[in-house]
Amino acid sequence: MKLFGKNGITRRRFLIGGAAATAATAAAVSMGGCSGNDNTDESGEPQIVDDESQVIDALDEYSDVSGEFNNIATWQLPLGTLLFHSDGVWSAAMMAPESAASPNTVGVLSLTSGNLVTLVSSATRGRRYNFHDVRCGSGVFAWLEVDYSSLTWVLLAAGFADGQLTGDPEQLDQGDSDWEPSMFTAVGSTVYWQKMPSTNGSKTTEASHCYRWSVGDSDSEEVWESPGRFATHPRVCDNVLTISPRVRADEGTYYGMTAVDLSDSNFRQIDQLVLPAGVRPFEAVYMGSSFAFAIEASYSGSGILGNMGTFIGREGGPYVYVAREPAACPAGKGTRYLIKTRASHCLIDTDAQTYAVLACPDRSLDYGDYPASEGTCDLFVTYATTKDTQGIPESVVARVFQL
Repeated sequence: MKLFGKNGITRRRFLIGGAAATAATAAAVSMGGCSGNDNTDESGEPQIVDDESQVIDALDEYSDVSGEFNNIATWQLPLGTLLFHSDGVWSAAMMAPESAASPNTVGVLSLTSGNLVTLVSSATRGRRYNFHDVRCGSGVFAWLEVDYSSLTWVLLAAGFADGQLTGDPEQLDQGDSDWEPSMFTAVGSTVYWQKMPSTNGSKTTEASHCYRWSVGDSDSEEVWESPGRFATHPRVCDNVLTISPRVRADEGTYYGMTAVDLSDSNFRQIDQLVLPAGVRPFEAVYMGSSFAFAIEASYSGSGILGNMGTFIGREGGPYVYVAREPAACPAGKGTRYLIKTRASHCLIDTDAQTYAVLACPDRSLDYGDYPASEGTCDLFVTYATTKDTQGIPESVVARVFQL
């Protein structure tokens, strides 16, 4: 085990740095509890990191321990299948059409049997609408329908158990071309979504909102308000919601990756990391006691946190860094983080200071092996479009790994 990196950061220093930041952050956000719209008033200081000793380049400084991953299942699925796994033993699936009546269908994949089950075969709002996105929690199934000719959309959800819907669809939200189709996730029996003004519509000065709804609720509940558009999808891990609202709106364009305690009736902010001015996160999720976040582009003059790649850390640093172009939300468990790169997944263990590489299935490099799972998970699900020996796309290979 390597105890010291080239920049002098040891595992002890990383953990001590995190503990110090925890205390500082706790003090900073003790006044930042959410009540109504007050949750937009408190934010931390933008993190300008110029000291290279505060950054651990994992692929350069950690030990390579690549070997066999605990692959517990592999299935071949029809070409065109897309998977989205939030929790439990079912993954939401968007599939190729079963008839000419619809360009696609939505359902679930059993992670124990490999069976694909269609739950909604055609859009509920009529032939002008198509399925746009889908998510499944252990007790709820949610999907988005869009009329692409008018950009009108509707977000729907229904109870879910044992591979089937348990009730009629409920309309959670709707919008026209002035509002972006919602980014949403489903965990347990609850759906979380964001409603944001479109960048090209007439509502560009309106605030954005994050809501939640659980099966059996008569109405939705507002969790957060942002003075501008959210930067990332909502993510939920261990009853903590991660969102990236605009903060410090009167000073410039700042995004504050924010961890919200969902067990608190006032949706208390428990942690936040504000990026430098103009730096927009591509993905962000709060796992354990750190943010795992991706920066999709490089921003000059913004310090190290403005570099393209994936970071693990919190306000005050230090940060573990994977200097590869990010492609998806990080996932993992404990101190192990799975980070998608173009040709593979990297498994980073910040405690053991090691990394391993999970390669794509054969003949899938052009399309890549994409993660279906997000955030903290016991089962990590990937899917890849594979080609036949003639180079023609043939099927989708889904793999399940036990963490």
